[in-house]
Amino acid sequence: MKLILLLSIVAIASVHSWTLDYAGAKQISSPHFNRGRQGQAITCLVLHGTAGGGTIEWFQNPTSKVSAHYVVGQDGSVTQMVSEDDTAWHNGVVTTNSQFYGRPNPNLWCIGIEFSRNIQNNNVMPEVQIQAGIRLVADIKRRYKGINIHTHDQFSVGRTCPGPNFPLARFKNA
Repeated sequence: MKLILLLSIVAIASVHSWTLDYAGAKQISSPHFNRGRQGQAITCLVLHGTAGGGTIEWFQNPTSKVSAHYVVGQDGSVTQMVSEDDTAWHNGVVTTNSQFYGRPNPNLWCIGIEFSRNIQNNNVMPEVQIQAGIRLVADIKRRYKGINIHTHDQFSVGRTCPGPNFPLARFKNA
């Protein structure tokens, strides 16, 4: 128990202060990120499904080693966990059959948004969640002109993420 507490304190202490990029978000920091983007410009937005609940807590867990910039809850809440100026750990595995294979680590040039979904990533998303996601995507598109929108399974081919019943066209048209 003391070791877990110590690891939690160390993880929290390693999180640096930053300012929200999206005014509609609540800030809850994840310790899992790299500062900066190693000179890479942000050119891509990657949409994910969480495959279950508890994502915010998991992204704060010292053992998870994963994060995303944003989490959009089924209730329409938006939580920012990593500054867009920094590299979140949401999209680092690229399969050899992906169009992105051979490029620099996509975490360096992508912003990641996780949408809370059921364990199979196949639920029909509530309209309030979709609308919150559309507002977030539209805001990011406004700030990063020409940004491309992709899904996680386009990088990690064969993965079910964000999964069936995901309204990709609505986000692309935001």
